Amino acid sequence: MRRCPRCDELLWQRTFDGVSLEGCKSCGGTWFDARELDQVLQKPDLLAVVENAFRPGEQPPMRPRATNLCPVCRKPLIAFRYPKIPTVILESCPKCHGVWADEGKLSEIHKALQPQPQPQPVPAEDQTVTKDLPIVRGYHLPEIRPTNGILDQLFRGLAFVQSAFTLLFENPRLIVPILLNFALGLGLFVLVGLGVWAISGFATGNALGNWLERNFALVIILLVLWYIATVVISYLFMGATVSMIDAYLKGRPIDISVAFRDAFKNAEGLLSLALINIAIGWLTSLAESRSRDSVTGAIGSLIRTLAEVATYLTLPIIIVEDLSLIPAIKRGIEIYRRHLLPIAVGEVGVRFVLNILTSIAIFVAAGIIFLSAPLGILSDWLGVLGFIGGVSAAALLVAIIFAINAFIMTAYHTCLYLWAVEYERATAPEQVVVPAPLAVALA
Repeated sequence: MRRCPRCDELLWQRTFDGVSLEGCKSCGGTWFDARELDQVLQKPDLLAVVENAFRPGEQPPMRPRATNLCPVCRKPLIAFRYPKIPTVILESCPKCHGVWADEGKLSEIHKALQPQPQPQPVPAEDQTVTKDLPIVRGYHLPEIRPTNGILDQLFRGLAFVQSAFTLLFENPRLIVPILLNFALGLGLFVLVGLGVWAISGFATGNALGNWLERNFALVIILLVLWYIATVVISYLFMGATVSMIDAYLKGRPIDISVAFRDAFKNAEGLLSLALINIAIGWLTSLAESRSRDSVTGAIGSLIRTLAEVATYLTLPIIIVEDLSLIPAIKRGIEIYRRHLLPIAVGEVGVRFVLNILTSIAIFVAAGIIFLSAPLGILSDWLGVLGFIGGVSAAALLVAIIFAINAFIMTAYHTCLYLWAVEYERATAPEQVVVPAPLAVALA
């Protein structure tokens, strides 16, 4: 039996135009299961009917006490802003996504839905400007418990990854830029290979091997150029991903063309960031190759990790605030020094979970290749086709997992940045809106 989160009384059920809702006759609140509020909002006149059906005081409470627990799964409810009505604060269950509306909230919703002239926060001609828009897909968390040890970080990291997967399944377009990036990188690699083969005069066998030995420097130069091109392009695509995630959390339409326009508008900052990371990677690798000291290797690995974290945190600053690299770095330092970046989920937890996913994908990919090998016993052609098919399937699986990992890391750091901006704007901690994927991990 479902109980009211405000007074712990049993909820009464009634059907309104085919939608079965539950309400409390003691406090007048109404409970909407997942997506039921969407159904009611399609017929706004039902809001007044529902509110009149559950009037406060019709039934005296037997044991009035506020539990603030979800009537369905008994998880604590958290405040949030519904995207279609961001001016009204409701409460939601982070597990079942049901919504609780206190007495009077339905009237507020009905009023907010009435046609009225509103200022346009973003010029219609430039939909890439979202800096001053509020987060509407987020939650007010009354209290955020600090992480307690490595195990707590791992569980929170797992919760965020699960939330990111849910976000991805509900909005698969968010990963399109990263998938396009992988496809483009593969296409460029094939073009480089075909170019090298064409330069060799389409040599085969030993002739091709001899040509590669004689022109080894040329091949290396072409591969280096391919690497630089793919890294630079990947930053443009990551910028587009940040733009789409930012638009989603702020209630804007997810438009791939707008996202790429946003990325190209900030191409200078993104390209500068890409080139700096390439330089850091090469310098640390060079230092490690010239030194067999394990300490040097550990320092090089640490520098690369810190550079990667700084990159992920700088990307949303460049995209959302439309800053070039140096001002974006200064802005990031300002956020860090003012303690506006409450990294409560933790890099360790998210990275550990993603490393497990990658290891599983590589293991499965190796199994696919291994299982395809015995086809050669039946015939040589089946062996060749099986090997090609196995390698292709394995490569596709690994590429998809790497794409998902890149999306999750981008989403994680974008949410962190937006959370920091909310802290900066809020006059009180309870006013801070935590982006939905991050709030689920912290609830």
